[in-house]
Amino acid sequence: MNSIMKKLVMFTALIGITFLYSCNEDMDEISEMIEDYEDEMDAGTYFLVADQQNNEAHLITYEGIELFNWDLDGALGNDINLLDDGRLLVALKANNASISYGGYGGTFKMINADQTTEWEVSYSTSDYTAHHDVEYLSNGNILFQAWEELSQAEAAEQGFAANYALNPETIIEMNPLTQEIVWRWNVMDHIVQDHDDSKANFGSVADNPNKVDVNYNYSSRNDGDIFHINGLTLDEETDLLYLTVNNYSEVWVLDHSTSTAEASTSTGGKYSLGGDLVYRFGNPETYDNVGTATLNNVHYPNLLGTGNLLVYANNAYANQSAVIEYILSPPYTLVAGQDNEPTVSWSFTDSDMYSSGLGSAVRMENGNTLIAEGRDGTLWEVTATGETKWKYKTNYSTIWRTYVFNSDDLAIEALGL
Repeated sequence: MNSIMKKLVMFTALIGITFLYSCNEDMDEISEMIEDYEDEMDAGTYFLVADQQNNEAHLITYEGIELFNWDLDGALGNDINLLDDGRLLVALKANNASISYGGYGGTFKMINADQTTEWEVSYSTSDYTAHHDVEYLSNGNILFQAWEELSQAEAAEQGFAANYALNPETIIEMNPLTQEIVWRWNVMDHIVQDHDDSKANFGSVADNPNKVDVNYNYSSRNDGDIFHINGLTLDEETDLLYLTVNNYSEVWVLDHSTSTAEASTSTGGKYSLGGDLVYRFGNPETYDNVGTATLNNVHYPNLLGTGNLLVYANNAYANQSAVIEYILSPPYTLVAGQDNEPTVSWSFTDSDMYSSGLGSAVRMENGNTLIAEGRDGTLWEVTATGETKWKYKTNYSTIWRTYVFNSDDLAIEALGL
């Protein structure tokens, strides 16, 4: 058992509001529970499913009845966003992408409510490929992450300890109509390493909590995808950008108010840190810090209206997933040698719930939480007290995420439903 898993076992014991269920729970009892819940199911609640198995998006009811279907005319690169006007922003896999780890994309398409294409842009060349997530901003721009190419020699110059090339992460804000890049952040501008004292970024990892240790997990990998940012959420009110970093098992928080020039430094912006990490949590081992690890692989940084954050923790309890809700209270501080971890306000797990990748959790209008078990295609609705009110195995074996909509939402009305 690695050290993260040991800490997670301790975390399970400490957090009394984590709800564990028996592996041998009687399926007849589950069927009766679901049957009892049928009268409470809101006929006006719909689920938008990103179906990676069939490269489609589906809007379905509790009973699995399909109300709307989008044939995406391409391989789903992961994320879909249904906008208030009925348009669907989708990430698709680019043809012949040069970087093709799991979750790669490279193409973004805006599909109108009548299924015509409004625009399509590409961010995929021999030097870079967009991947996983995309967010549509109020200014009409799109925000996404991308892998870049860094040769073995270039990586070694950055103090990288392994003998292979890197694919470091960048975050891009683009105007999709002009394809102009209006903001850019690169993780390699914000690394620290204690491997090679001849390099300018040499330093104490523990003394630099706002920097990223480029050598944190290189020994457990054999490819350049050492970070694997798989999700992003921008709080436009605070201009804070939340990233789920799967291979570091943590959430990073960046200052999006910076200029691109400031984002490459450690000064400037609303939080005076440039592009350095404003905050981080989930796995304090990444920067040699104290505190209990609460994540072991992670997807979807879902910022709630309360300011709390929901994440899908893929391997929280050794082949068992969990959903965790954190209480966040910006402005943040990161202090070396101090427990910087946020408070966990709620969590849910079940011995039958496991997805080694993918997965999501959203808060519903009724206060329950909808969970998408990504690599099983199962949806769960659970209450604040940890009761499973509804569990449904969809017809789709691989789900990126599932979002909740209501019949009176503008997006649903725009689709003519």
